[in-house]
Amino acid sequence: MPVTTDFLGNKIQIRSNYGMVDGKEVIKSKTYSNLKETAVDDDIYAVAQALAGLQTPTMEEVIKIESTLLIPGV
Repeated sequence: MPVTTDFLGNKIQIRSNYGMVDGKEVIKSKTYSNLKETAVDDDIYAVAQALAGLQTPTMEEVIKIESTLLIPGV
């Protein structure tokens, strides 16, 4: 049975390092939704760097989250 896909959306998650608190490293994340389906990874990363530059904590990593609906064939 072939499966088709339907694009639902893209998101990026920026994880930032807030330093040590009570001997533990504090990492927090912020998610931004509604990225264009055609957005190129290099451009997404550049935007994440620009957003991180507006924040006090240090950016640790950028995660791209792609959502796709899998539709079973009949």
